[in-house]
Amino acid sequence: MDFRLKPEEEELRRQVEDFVREEVIPLEPVFEGAPDIFEGSRWKSRAKLSRDPEVQRYIGIMEELRRKAEARALWHLDVPKRYGGREVSNVAMIAVTEELEKTSVPFELGNHVSNILYACKGEQVERFLLPCIRGEKTACFGLTEPGAGSDPSMMTTTATPDGEDFVIDGTKMFPTFGDVADFVQVFARLPGTKGREGVTCLLVDTGHPGYRVVRSIETIGGSEPCELVFDGCRVPKTQVLGAVGEGWKLNQAWLGARRFQVGIRCHGTALRVMRRVAELLRSEPRERERLAPALGYFYAELQALRSITYHGSWKADRGLDVRLEAASVKLFATELLHRTVDFALEAAGPAAYRKDHDVARAFRHARARRIVEGASEIQRHLIQRALFREGIACIELQ
Repeated sequence: MDFRLKPEEEELRRQVEDFVREEVIPLEPVFEGAPDIFEGSRWKSRAKLSRDPEVQRYIGIMEELRRKAEARALWHLDVPKRYGGREVSNVAMIAVTEELEKTSVPFELGNHVSNILYACKGEQVERFLLPCIRGEKTACFGLTEPGAGSDPSMMTTTATPDGEDFVIDGTKMFPTFGDVADFVQVFARLPGTKGREGVTCLLVDTGHPGYRVVRSIETIGGSEPCELVFDGCRVPKTQVLGAVGEGWKLNQAWLGARRFQVGIRCHGTALRVMRRVAELLRSEPRERERLAPALGYFYAELQALRSITYHGSWKADRGLDVRLEAASVKLFATELLHRTVDFALEAAGPAAYRKDHDVARAFRHARARRIVEGASEIQRHLIQRALFREGIACIELQ
């Protein structure tokens, strides 16, 4: 296994490193006082609806960063070449994200189109995919339900065929941006099916008749997911993403692709927090000596996280099955981030308890990461199932 970047990928990493150092890191003092909405990447959809002059000022800063990134050809890195992107490898994207995570400013290179939208065909490309690539539209992911949170195969939302349409009925819980996105990737099952069978993904414009946002839910992590109700929502069959009954594969593709990005983002956040603690301890020799063993242990674990993240991305680039690696990265990364930030909160002392402190911000998001996109217990279940399904291929039980 060789995780080294190809020459052109290493050049890209260096370009991103330069961009972050020259353009993004200098903005960190400016973002220390940014409104809470600029924690994470959710500002891309929600903040743009705000008329608050202060919010608009920060959006202006972000848009200027985007223009500078585009001028350096650092936009649309993960977009396929046939749609005007650079189509870099998974490993290269991990390297790019690692550079971006060296700053606390919530800036990303590109609009990060949902990977399953590349299954669009025909008029779907112009209507849904290309506007997302250009940043003109945003999408949200409608999978989780009140009675099917950790196990989406128990979903009860139905898509009933009726002539040239599907009629969607059911409730979706916690889709982020469900109240501000332009359309929803809704997963529903064909009547009479169960488990993974009959699951179909449909692209539904928000505000479509039969689509209703019941409420927006504030969370400790700062995000505001929604509860959506589909009541006789009639959608043309031309808005099926992929093939009818093949939605489960799209669901798995979406979740799997995001695991490795979660891994390197957790790594970056944890490393920034540990550096913050180290800075605070420079003037406290006794505390530094007392906490040195813990700092070393956490650093070693972060190196391990980085390695398994690159390994999983390397396998994904070769088209290999990465379900086990994806679940392992998601579990290890989010659990390690939570432990690291919890330690940092204690080590940094009372000052870190302030809501606007960078360690406090990291703590709020760290706990949420263990839940969203597959809770830790689900990842443990996926790992044990993969091990026993494959005949314990990678371990020996004595």
